[in-house]
Amino acid sequence: MMALILLVSGFRTESPQKTIIPFKGKFFTTDNLGNIFLIKHDNSIEKYDANGKKLAVVNFKIYGNISQLDVTNAFEIYAYYADQQTLLILDNMLNIRAEISLSDISTGEVSAAARSFDNGIWYFDASSMKLLKASKNLKTQIEGVPMGTWTTEVWKPTQILDNEKNIFVHDSSNGICLFDVFGNFYKSIDITGLSDFQVKKTKLMYYQDPYLIRYDYKFFKNDTLYTHKNAMNIRTENKTIFCWANDSLQIIKYD
Repeated sequence: MMALILLVSGFRTESPQKTIIPFKGKFFTTDNLGNIFLIKHDNSIEKYDANGKKLAVVNFKIYGNISQLDVTNAFEIYAYYADQQTLLILDNMLNIRAEISLSDISTGEVSAAARSFDNGIWYFDASSMKLLKASKNLKTQIEGVPMGTWTTEVWKPTQILDNEKNIFVHDSSNGICLFDVFGNFYKSIDITGLSDFQVKKTKLMYYQDPYLIRYDYKFFKNDTLYTHKNAMNIRTENKTIFCWANDSLQIIKYD
């Protein structure tokens, strides 16, 4: 099914440039340079540039399933393997630069881990329902208040994202919680059922079939950036749409 392109945020509808990468896998993500990271069913990671050129392929099989790939820093990538409670820090060509065992600092299950804006580690201890921050040498820097103090829901997030102003903790069943840079709870956003989301300034971008939605969590407004029925996921970077549907990733560039 052809997608309906909507004129939003400077996207132009006439003759966009399109590139297609075959993709059957688990998930994909993109960095702010437009690089693409495909996570295959065998947990291999493939990196492509914004034009669809393959740059690197790796597979760290001994660590099991990839839970989250944080590419918010294009030159220092965090790959978290929850099954092994292991965080790998990779360079921009997916070479391992560090291996960190989060079981060394947590007595429970770390369900999610990601990069902090100052290149530390945010992680969520699911047993205590706490958001914590540590340095790369595993020195605890911040320990948040248990989420049970303000919610009766059981949180087991699978995604953390730090945009330098807030930390976003995502549990598909419960929504998204925002914390400040000191680990203090700020607010919750009741958007559930997501597999992925992006943050650009005060706006969340996320796909809910069939729409790629932009939601301003400060002014409580939303609009639609793109629509494609039955896509697996859609992301956007730098006037480019990345649409995963029909066993392929389509790169759609606008002037």
